[in-house]
Amino acid sequence: MSEEAVAYRCEKCGAPIEVTPETIVAVCEYCGHPNWISEVKEEILIVASASKDAVERSFRQRIEEDFDLRRVKDKISIIEISGVYVPFYFVTVKAEAAYEGYIKKVERVGSGKKARWVTRREKVRGSFRSVLKLPILARRSAEDFSIKELAGHYKYSKPESIKLEEVDWEKVKLPVLNAELSSDEAAEIARDEAGDKMRARAESKVDELIEFHCVTKVLSISPLILIPYWYLVYSCGRAQYRAAYAGWNCHLLAIQEPVLIYHRALYFIGALLGCGLSAFGLAFSNNLNLSMGIGLLVLGAGISYAFGRKMVSDVRIERG
Repeated sequence: MSEEAVAYRCEKCGAPIEVTPETIVAVCEYCGHPNWISEVKEEILIVASASKDAVERSFRQRIEEDFDLRRVKDKISIIEISGVYVPFYFVTVKAEAAYEGYIKKVERVGSGKKARWVTRREKVRGSFRSVLKLPILARRSAEDFSIKELAGHYKYSKPESIKLEEVDWEKVKLPVLNAELSSDEAAEIARDEAGDKMRARAESKVDELIEFHCVTKVLSISPLILIPYWYLVYSCGRAQYRAAYAGWNCHLLAIQEPVLIYHRALYFIGALLGCGLSAFGLAFSNNLNLSMGIGLLVLGAGISYAFGRKMVSDVRIERG
């Protein structure tokens, strides 16, 4: 389908608007009037959005309540607050899986100085089933760092969805991201995701997965649901950071915060502890099970690497 923009004019004020063949509704940038481009609006639901002022109040409250931001609040300035409606399908999938694999069992053989640890493999089989409700973004890509959190909070809080024509667009004036996937495409993606989740669950049950079979069936799929999403850009010193909010209740989804000097000190201590754990695993691997010593060595190295990366970073992310 062509992505070439076609010139339209707002049916209320006559201002120019641009749409593509995938556009559902184009909100006029001048008067906020929704211009229906698609003929499927009766199949679309929408969650009413809070106002821009409500998002700003939520952010300022966060500054006052957050241990770290409160200490640098005099350096914080809001640069931008923007909102958008993000299209989702919610697909319920029934999945049944069977697997076969090996698990490792470690046994101690002998006693005293002659004691040794022996690792053996045991073949196991199993099956399980699950019903999954999966949020499917109705777009081919998503660049923001908190879109998954948006869908997760929607499932958790279950806000009321209403018909498009019931929204007061004159007050909200939020643009709508175009839906690029049909319900059939969303169903196929949901089946694939369900299969991946079931496979990951099977892999967690064994040390080596050798066979896996999964059958999925779509039980239901929601109409296209437009979910409000707000993001805020703020500065602290010379750097800029972002915060993201669920649009219906101003719940903080994720926020980027500056790394302060005491954070770096804590990360440095964490990296040192990781090095100590690695040294412990290396020094005592002869007296302990060799695999345990190697495990401690790898774990310590991973901890040191994780804290080392945080120590040199200028941004940390907190999830709501």
